[in-house]
Amino acid sequence: MYRVMLIDDEKWVVKSLKNSIDWHSLGFEIIAEAFNGEDGYEKIKQLTPDLVFTDIRMPGMDGLEVMRRVTEWNRDISFVITSGYKTFHYAKKAIQYGALDYCLKPFDEEEIMEVLRVYKRKVQVYGANLQIELLHLLQENDASTYPRMKDIMRRLGLPWDGSAGVTALVAVGVCSLPHLNSMPHLVLQTGLNKRLYLMEGDRTEVLYERFSAFLPDAITGIGIGTCAHDIEGLVQAIGEANTAAHHFFIAGHAGCWRAVSQESRLDALKEILWNLRRTQNMNNIALFVEKGKELQESSCFTVRNALSLYHLVLSSLYQLDEEQLLTYEELVGRFHDLEGLYDYIKSLLTEHYSHTSPATELVSQNSTFHRIVTFVDDHFRENISLQSVSEQLDLNLSYISQLFRKESKETFLQYLTKKRIAYACELLVTTQTTVQEISELAGYMDYFHFAKTFKRSTGQTATQYREAHSIG
Repeated sequence: MYRVMLIDDEKWVVKSLKNSIDWHSLGFEIIAEAFNGEDGYEKIKQLTPDLVFTDIRMPGMDGLEVMRRVTEWNRDISFVITSGYKTFHYAKKAIQYGALDYCLKPFDEEEIMEVLRVYKRKVQVYGANLQIELLHLLQENDASTYPRMKDIMRRLGLPWDGSAGVTALVAVGVCSLPHLNSMPHLVLQTGLNKRLYLMEGDRTEVLYERFSAFLPDAITGIGIGTCAHDIEGLVQAIGEANTAAHHFFIAGHAGCWRAVSQESRLDALKEILWNLRRTQNMNNIALFVEKGKELQESSCFTVRNALSLYHLVLSSLYQLDEEQLLTYEELVGRFHDLEGLYDYIKSLLTEHYSHTSPATELVSQNSTFHRIVTFVDDHFRENISLQSVSEQLDLNLSYISQLFRKESKETFLQYLTKKRIAYACELLVTTQTTVQEISELAGYMDYFHFAKTFKRSTGQTATQYREAHSIG
């Protein structure tokens, strides 16, 4: 509900404006009235409304002076200037001072309703831009921007109180979480089906109890980070919550999980892989999977460990450090659950060490490369990777990687990233689609990963790129 204040030195005008429309049905409530500029200014300082309707001509402090003084310390408060005089000079002054609109008395019901609709659209766009900026700053995690992050959270309705702290919760699923209205919070869309909730105070226990007892049907996983008392701790807590939210991949079922304080180590698995390469003893494959499943039983084994496990095997077989899955969403989309990952690892290791990998005919390298590039060009907007392309085209994974380096002088991942970022740039310039939606349309399942990749590729944030290349 947006909070409105009315100021006019004629009481009948205030009453007329108050009764002209059904404010509440439009999402507004009138929280105060004032009948002169001085009283109005003091009430604004005390109540900080969202929107102020003020007469332009009043004894003492007029409406323009009220507006000028308020905007010196709070630019978030919007003003609508009202007047009984159809004077261009007044209207021009009001716009110069940043007024949302200039309305003539007597008030027209439809005109006032349109002003409120314009205000709501303005607030939505403003809020969306602030959310994008906050997500970018959280991803950058630069200490010099911590004050700005606190300011943005305050503007979005979550005042930062270091003593009370902030709790981070990540939810994976297609719906919003219910039963949070009683807690001051803000919601940030961080992926196609992923939301980040930031709540005032230490809510870890109450949230865990609530969603452990009742998990909405459309939610796959909820992760709760530790309560953070500074921005650096908040960034860490968001990462913890994101890892915990994807624990359904490990558990094999939907649920709510808290962050773990210490994750499992994979040293024993590294040693088994080293022995497998050294001895070619196939018994090490079963031992590797068995040891992995033993670690899985530990409460410290997380989806981050599963991702590391996958990378460990690929690096052991193909030395493909650049060509790896980079997000939990890619891992989940690729294998669905941990059992599927183990099946794939077992098959990959068995095929490699029994020398049954299909040989690729070198005589058709040019046509094969063209087929790979065509596939990527057709599907880069989807959740594809080197591994999925290898399976779709029935080509050896290592061969694809080597062929890309030979034919294009760049890696598969570099080519895929170039296509995705170029498409994102096109959408930023030619459409009004939000940055979060563009990240998804360009094939990125996780906003933080998109933001980091876009900045590294272009030297600008997506918002900066759009502003620099906007027409007119």
